[in-house]
Amino acid sequence: MIAEVIARLVSTSALAGTRASLTLLCLGLAARFELMAAPHPWMTSNVGLGILLALVIVEELAEQDEDLQALFDVFAYALRGGAGALAAGTIQASATDVGVELPQWGAALVGAGLAVGTHHLRARLHQQLQGTGEGVLSPRTWLTWLELGGVLGLMVAVLLAPIVALGFVVVASVMGVAAIAAKRAAEDRVWRRACEGCGARVRVEARRCPGCRGAVQVVRWRE
Repeated sequence: MIAEVIARLVSTSALAGTRASLTLLCLGLAARFELMAAPHPWMTSNVGLGILLALVIVEELAEQDEDLQALFDVFAYALRGGAGALAAGTIQASATDVGVELPQWGAALVGAGLAVGTHHLRARLHQQLQGTGEGVLSPRTWLTWLELGGVLGLMVAVLLAPIVALGFVVVASVMGVAAIAAKRAAEDRVWRRACEGCGARVRVEARRCPGCRGAVQVVRWRE
C-alpha cells in the first residue's frame, strides 16, 4: 500500500510538470467520481472543472506554438510547481483515507520539486528540438502529441496500476536525458573542434581559445 501511494505521488507530480492543467483536471474528475479524495472542494465543483478545462485548452495552444511557449515558459515553473503541490495534495488526501499518513507539507514539497524538475527536463528537450521542422514535420510537434496522450494514459495507470505508471515515468525521464545528451554530443562534434594548444573544445567560429587564450583559425561561420 505504501509503495502504491509513493508511486502515485511521484507519477502525478511528474505528470503535473508535463501538463499541469490536464493532470489537475484528471484528478478533479477522479475525485468527482469518488475514485480518490480531493484536498480542495473547488477541484470537484462544476466551476472548478470548467476552469481547469479552459486552462487545458490554453496550455495546449501554448504548447503547439514555439513563440507562445517561449512566453509561457516565464510563468511555467511557478505554474507547474503549484500544480505539482496540488497533485501531491490529492494523493496525500487519498492516502489518509486508506490509513496511510503522509505529512501534508512534505507531500506538497515533493510534488512541487518533482513537477519543476520534470518541467525543466522537458523544456530543455523541447529547446533542443526547436527549429528542426514546421507543423507535422517537426519532431517537437510529435513530442507534444506524445506527451498529451501519455499524460492521459498514465493518469489511468495511476488509478489502476501505480507501479506501472511510475515505471513509465522513470523510463521517459531516462530517455529524455539520453536524447538531450546525444543531441549535445552531436552538436559538439559538428560545431566545435579541439584546440591545438591545450585540447579544449573551441567553437568553429571562434578566433581565440577560451582555455589557453591562444589564437585559433576560424573554420567556418555559423548562420
